[in-house]
Amino acid sequence: MFGPIIRRGLRLLCGACLLAGATAGRAQDDVAARIGTQQDVIRRGEAGTVEQAIPFRLTDPELGEIDIVARQPRPKMFTFWTDQSFLYTSNAFLVPNGEQHDFFWNGRFDASFVPYATRNFTPRLTFEQNFFRYDEFSTLNFDSSSLQFDMKYDLNRDDTWFVNLSYLGAILYSDEPNTGPLSTGEDVGEFYKYGLLNASITHVRPLGTLPLRAAFTGGTNWRHGDPSDFDRISLFAAAVVFYAPIETVQFTAFVRPELQFYLHDPNSSSRTDFNLSGGVSAGWTPVEYLSIGATAGFTTNFSSTDPNDYNVFLPSVVLAARVAF
Repeated sequence: MFGPIIRRGLRLLCGACLLAGATAGRAQDDVAARIGTQQDVIRRGEAGTVEQAIPFRLTDPELGEIDIVARQPRPKMFTFWTDQSFLYTSNAFLVPNGEQHDFFWNGRFDASFVPYATRNFTPRLTFEQNFFRYDEFSTLNFDSSSLQFDMKYDLNRDDTWFVNLSYLGAILYSDEPNTGPLSTGEDVGEFYKYGLLNASITHVRPLGTLPLRAAFTGGTNWRHGDPSDFDRISLFAAAVVFYAPIETVQFTAFVRPELQFYLHDPNSSSRTDFNLSGGVSAGWTPVEYLSIGATAGFTTNFSSTDPNDYNVFLPSVVLAARVAF
């Protein structure tokens, strides 16, 4: 029972973390605002996919019925899913003062492929396409394309401890006109590309006898890109609690602190940010491949350089669909 619940909860968590806020960026500049908005927090809370071991029985002509302790389900080779999020942001430009709010839409489309898998090792290749469209501040509109290779290794048979190692390459681009001081009237086009190397370890455990579980993740990542202003090494942790009073309804709460060491910030050679995100979500899954959720998240960023402190509140409604075979 808990396997599908945790998988859906983790998927909804991705949406919740999208709402949790944004990474640090120099929000005064339109390009930095696009980079610093919600794009790279989509994967912030992803602790991995937890598969529940299921009982299995076979019959031997000499030994009779034999109960196998556990049988790990084979992951689906192809998975397609989409999240359609309708959000409100209290601080569209991620500035410390003079915040401006706006409504925006994020359309996310993913396709993943598992070439093979063993009992404790699952490699996965995922392509993702994102669209961000703002209501009032259309200059913030942008799209992104990314390709990620992830390797998940289970440390024990019941899949309550596992590690993830992944590398993602992404390109951000926009069809909005360039309004900068040196603008030639052409569209912005491709304005940022980066790679992200991520390593993490996760533990999932029940909390008492209720349908309540928690996931704890710790890890590090290294971002390197062009332009290099946002290059950094980060240390992060995450705690997530899942509550499923019935199989089709789940509630999620999470908190995620992150310490970011910038490598090439143009204003400071020693810039360090502390980013804290938290939020809650509620989701209903009427059928196996369709979910409807509401989330509310808050992010605060403390930076050693001005003016990179900010607070942002991000509630949303999320529609998600998934098919796998």
